[in-house]
Amino acid sequence: MKKRILALVILMVSVFAVAEARTITMWLFGSGTAQEDDRDSAVSEATDNATQQVNAICVGTIVDVETTGTTCLGGGDSPYTCMVFVKAACQAQVR
Repeated sequence: MKKRILALVILMVSVFAVAEARTITMWLFGSGTAQEDDRDSAVSEATDNATQQVNAICVGTIVDVETTGTTCLGGGDSPYTCMVFVKAACQAQVR
């Protein structure tokens, strides 16, 4: 009987804990760099690197990624070196 009561208490506490969970949104910022002969390829690769960076920081789910800045140097005889800055909305469950 005591085990059954204990199991019911644990079940009730877990139901209340789940009911109290809230979603918060945090803005995360990251940057990525890439070097390619083609400027568009360098920007695309740098954007992917920046997105991977914020995804690694987020403890929840990334729901939106926006590019906030792009800078490229080079061209002509030298390859393009690009740096891209992003901000991402990270949603996490908290209690």
